[in-house]
Amino acid sequence: MNNRKLHALGYALLFGLSSVFAQNQTIAERLGYPADAKLLIIHADDLGVTHSENKASISGLEESPVNSASIMVPCPWFPEIAAYARENKTQDLGLHLTLTSEWKYYKWGPVTSRDSVPSLVNKDGYFYSAVDSLGMYGTASEVAIELRNQVKKAYRFGIDVTHLDAHMGAAVSRPDYLAAYIKVGQEFKLPVLLDQRVQAMGEVGIPQLLNDKDVIVDQIYTALPPDYEKGMAQYYLEVFKGLQPGLNCLLIHLAYDDTEMKAVTVDHPHWGAAWRQADYDFFTSKECAAALKEQNIVLVTWRTLRDKITRAE
Repeated sequence: MNNRKLHALGYALLFGLSSVFAQNQTIAERLGYPADAKLLIIHADDLGVTHSENKASISGLEESPVNSASIMVPCPWFPEIAAYARENKTQDLGLHLTLTSEWKYYKWGPVTSRDSVPSLVNKDGYFYSAVDSLGMYGTASEVAIELRNQVKKAYRFGIDVTHLDAHMGAAVSRPDYLAAYIKVGQEFKLPVLLDQRVQAMGEVGIPQLLNDKDVIVDQIYTALPPDYEKGMAQYYLEVFKGLQPGLNCLLIHLAYDDTEMKAVTVDHPHWGAAWRQADYDFFTSKECAAALKEQNIVLVTWRTLRDKITRAE
């Protein structure tokens, strides 16, 4: 199975079932909206991976309905986006916790010293390219160390971290990794991206880790290769039209189809430079803004969820 199919499977682990955490109030009500409000986070992944990704994502955050994003701390262009975060404290910037390095020639490794997390790296000292290789060799204790150190590094660089999520789904690809991911979020009082599928993991004790300060998303959306082949605008307009009441998260990837991004994503027809340009083009279009308004979609951020739920007294 190729890496990008694993990427989709990693996200698929998060998709799914109904919640056993029935609360007196819905998340919408806890945020001050009607119970039947259609809440949406439009979330750009992979900031820090390249200059192209940073530049397009910043443009999206500042000039379009895109209202949230997450940063890959181990990646080469992390210092650039960290500087932006320090200078733009109101932007909703979390961490795209990273345990894989999937591109053919463009690589990175852990922020932790390699001799402290040897199970997370290949013979060349980089993260594994594929989630299944991480799952085969990586220990949960070392995953926890690396996730925690990525958060600590982000704080050292002055980022006001709003949430955590998982690059390629790697940090949620095994139950013991998922437990570490949840615990790190709770340690730093940060919401982590989870959806209702976690409730299906009772036999491994995952629901018992959660409390009323954890945020459970009702539905996560992200385009997959068949959606890209049919056209990104068509896919996203269908998502908006079909959006149901509750808390929804739409994962996108913004970058320019330029020389840098083409070189990084060489031999990856999906999630590559043209794919990311298509995302950018749609979300910065008048069509996107009009569709959100037409469907009465309310945009919310992880910052609001963090401050009003996860860190609420």
